[in-house]
Amino acid sequence: MSFGQLRAFNLVKDSATGLSKGYAFCEYVDVSLTDQAIHGLNGMQLGDKKLVVQRASVGAKNANAMAQAPVQIQVPGLQLQSGSGPATEVLCLMNMVMPDELKDDEEYEDILEDIREECSRYGIVRSVEIPRPVEGVEVPGVGKVFVEFNSVLDCQKAQQNLTGRKFANRVVVTSYFDPDRYHRRDF
Repeated sequence: MSFGQLRAFNLVKDSATGLSKGYAFCEYVDVSLTDQAIHGLNGMQLGDKKLVVQRASVGAKNANAMAQAPVQIQVPGLQLQSGSGPATEVLCLMNMVMPDELKDDEEYEDILEDIREECSRYGIVRSVEIPRPVEGVEVPGVGKVFVEFNSVLDCQKAQQNLTGRKFANRVVVTSYFDPDRYHRRDF
């Protein structure tokens, strides 16, 4: 939705399990925004996956039909629940930081400060966690940013304002995160 108003969005789910199959279709009210959205989202890093965004082409017979085709969004192997989940006071920001940017202590502190400052515009920030890579260790949550707000309302305000925003030329993706898991550092 950061590229324009959607006419339709369909997250394809497995009928037996109800879980996402890892792809979705969307269609913009203004079809001229389609190419812009594809260009902006295709190849976007989302956690440890890359989005594949293209025009859906099943059944398309000619170029004119292609121009009206909805956009297909695929995240190989990523199981997304529909929407960003029930609102909590913890927001998970994805596609903001790359593991390489977190290795240098000074750069890490700058990123931490920038995110804390930006998030403070929407409410009281209790804490910020940015898991850092450790050589030879699989650190859960690397590449994600977790921000704990003082209230669910503050978190919702941040979620509405940060989703789709650009950070270091990457489009930010957000979801609410379970506060118990956050406090256990179960990223």
